[in-house]
Amino acid sequence: MQWNVNELENWEELRPYVDTALLPLYLYRDGIEVKDHALRMHYLLNVAAGIEQRLKGRILLFPLSYRFAAAEQEQKTPPGFAFSIGLHFAGDKIRFDDQGEACTLLLPVGEEDLDSSVRFEVTIDVFTKEIIRLWQQKSAQ
Repeated sequence: MQWNVNELENWEELRPYVDTALLPLYLYRDGIEVKDHALRMHYLLNVAAGIEQRLKGRILLFPLSYRFAAAEQEQKTPPGFAFSIGLHFAGDKIRFDDQGEACTLLLPVGEEDLDSSVRFEVTIDVFTKEIIRLWQQKSAQ
């Protein structure tokens, strides 16, 4: 489920089934050209949308969180979700705060070969399996 009016129209009836927040997190870093920032942000959003499509029905894809930062960033988790998944580039220093009750996972996207369709598909496959593994570990407890 994506964060838009059409998909959230039936939110109240679907809410019991959607237990995972997918949070694409983008940090603007100095030293990268604007066109490269646009490419990276687009790639991150496409990876997030690919994960959401494969795990549709259990995930709510939040809008991109965009920040200007050089230091480590703390990401709050949205309330009401059993799982919060952060998607970010590998060089970004991001951590979830420990205040929430959600089970959290940060998935770092590699920064090379952003134009490779094979790498894109493999990234989505690996991350989808990591999320499923997180769900299975939690249900086994």
